[in-house]
Amino acid sequence: MRISAMARRIVILAGVCVLGLIGANPAQAAVQRTDRFSITEQHFDFGDGDLGNVSGRPKSDGRLEWDLVAGRWEPRLVGRLYINNASGECVRIQMVVVYQNGVTTTDTDSLSDFCAPNGQTWRSEVDFRPVSSAYVASVYFRLQSAPAGGWAFSTEATTGSYAAPWLLP
Repeated sequence: MRISAMARRIVILAGVCVLGLIGANPAQAAVQRTDRFSITEQHFDFGDGDLGNVSGRPKSDGRLEWDLVAGRWEPRLVGRLYINNASGECVRIQMVVVYQNGVTTTDTDSLSDFCAPNGQTWRSEVDFRPVSSAYVASVYFRLQSAPAGGWAFSTEATTGSYAAPWLLP
């Protein structure tokens, strides 16, 4: 039985496509290091878990995960923002990224910012990954608050700097 040249080409092309799909490997994140920390202020906190009954502070630390995706650093902040005993106040968190060339950028997590309608305890989940770059040198965070409706945010607390894993021994 003879196979036409066109049919042969189609079979070969299909085989090449299948092999290409089998060999394709999408970029996958690999967590290189996790830094754990909390931010505790009078009415505003960042951490994880619930607030302690007596202390009013997060029971667990939030996480800064240093993901490496296709040679690019993606610092990822995971945890919770809290407002405790503050009525009509809003809270947000910012990631300040310092690059190897000294350029600094500020990214605000607008998905987790929120306002407390009364003086009870309120929280919002944080899963924030604003940048992807091979040139990230370090990051730090600002916890900010504002009166509801005013949206003139002021910084309540600033963390220390967390260096990218490639900078540490």
